[in-house]
Amino acid sequence: MNKEKISNHQLYSLTACATCGSSLLVVASPVTELCGRDGWIASIVSSLFGVVFILLYYALGQLFPNKNLIQIIRTVFGKWLGGIISIYFIIFCIHSGIQITAYIGQFITTEYLITSPVYSINLLILIIMAGALLYGLETTVRSSEILLKVVIFIMAFLFLANISNIKVHYIQPVLENGFYPIFKGSLYITSYRIWPLIFLNMIYPIHTDNSSSALKAMLKGYFLGSLIMFLVMLMSILVLGTHVTSVFVYPTYFLAKQISFGFLSRVEGLIVGAWLITLFFKGFCYFYAGIQSISTFMRLKDCRKIVCPLLFVVLIYSNIVYPSSAYLAFWDKYVWISYSFTAGFLLPAFIVIVYFIQKALQKTSRPELAQDSA
Repeated sequence: MNKEKISNHQLYSLTACATCGSSLLVVASPVTELCGRDGWIASIVSSLFGVVFILLYYALGQLFPNKNLIQIIRTVFGKWLGGIISIYFIIFCIHSGIQITAYIGQFITTEYLITSPVYSINLLILIIMAGALLYGLETTVRSSEILLKVVIFIMAFLFLANISNIKVHYIQPVLENGFYPIFKGSLYITSYRIWPLIFLNMIYPIHTDNSSSALKAMLKGYFLGSLIMFLVMLMSILVLGTHVTSVFVYPTYFLAKQISFGFLSRVEGLIVGAWLITLFFKGFCYFYAGIQSISTFMRLKDCRKIVCPLLFVVLIYSNIVYPSSAYLAFWDKYVWISYSFTAGFLLPAFIVIVYFIQKALQKTSRPELAQDSA
């Protein structure tokens, strides 16, 4: 795992899938509740705002070209404080991976296998995840290049098939309630789409072939994922309206149900497939970052040995941490934003600030040492 390398095109496809992730099916509803018919504007604002964080994550990798995020934390903050911060990041990654597992399990048991226990669904998910983690980063990310094209095809079909159902008056008037609701909505989107991408610093630059050109790949993947999410938000409002979009937990799933060509119906399974693909790769990134962080923190030679024990713990906690869809919605609305903000914004920002303060102090101390020796 530690010697694996991925190409910049694979980094692009992984970033695109991770940018969509859980947002593809569930974010449109709470954002529309916050912004009303201006939810699509919040998506644009969030996309532009997110470029700053992509540049921040890239700069972090350039400052420490041969280290992953845990090694960077230990280098900048020292053994004890760095160890505490590293433990927080490990908890964030594993806990967020549990959240991804809960999303899939509760959706499947709500919409399809209603009588099945959620643990059985979570077990299947984690068996697949364990296989991906054991095969390693290079093999799994290579598959994202193929599956991203499948996601693009499905989403293009969803948008084109719903053009006849568009009602332009659903987004009028624009900016009806001012900019503050748009700010709140863009903050919510940012917490799902952008701040979790901090886990890319466990992959870039230490596992990339050409780290100097990785920024282009990350930005391309980010903008592709953001474009898909913008179109999901816009089409949900244009076709379903603000009330229906905000009331349904999975409005994109309901949007796919509106497609009917007489001979072609019940195509909502396609959007579920696209969501599961992107969610799988986002979950893989969370677990990979968590396992690599534990391996670095504990100085393990082979991190594959902890994959199965860790995912067994995740299986047990998947329905304890998130016991119901109502609690998951509560967590997303009141806790997740600050939780994601801490890991995706405060942590890298403090690393960069402390790094440059240390550099400045070193420059001022060198002339003093030279004078003393003279």
